[in-house]
Amino acid sequence: MKRVLLILSHGFEEMEAVTPIDLLRRAGITVVSASTGPELLVEGGRGIRVQADQMLSECLSQAFDMVILPGGPGVDRLRKDERVLELVRRTHAAGTPLAAICAAPLILADAGVAAGHTLTSFPSARAELQGQVKAYSEARVVEDGNLITSRGAGTSEEFALILIAFLEGPAAAEEIRARIIAR
Repeated sequence: MKRVLLILSHGFEEMEAVTPIDLLRRAGITVVSASTGPELLVEGGRGIRVQADQMLSECLSQAFDMVILPGGPGVDRLRKDERVLELVRRTHAAGTPLAAICAAPLILADAGVAAGHTLTSFPSARAELQGQVKAYSEARVVEDGNLITSRGAGTSEEFALILIAFLEGPAAAEEIRARIIAR
């Protein structure tokens, strides 16, 4: 069974975290949500509180098949968190997929793993990313090697389905798409 780590920091974008958690779990993928702390209860950017499964510090020595970084105002905290940056570097070096949505692709750039890749992001992050990537795309979701990036909350469902396809194959993603009646 595949295991995925999704990192939550105060101010995370709720749709970008909860939609992937929900759809990946429907596909039989274990998703561990991790709080960057000080407690398991993490408040999103719209005031919705989510109980993380574990503290990030507990997850740093565990093996995962993918790491997901949701966007939102919490990205600013993640960009300054050396634990997150080092985890991104180690994950990328191991060839393990990294998925980032909205402003979270900035974390990939900060960790030094975006160079040589084509990424997308929320439009406000474009200017900062352009000088640090091979190419910038306005596609809703971009897969380039082991990096998967997406535009924002409005692309959360598509992003999650592509993550399922990446981990379990297109048939698994199509099965979930049909179960939730997505186009």
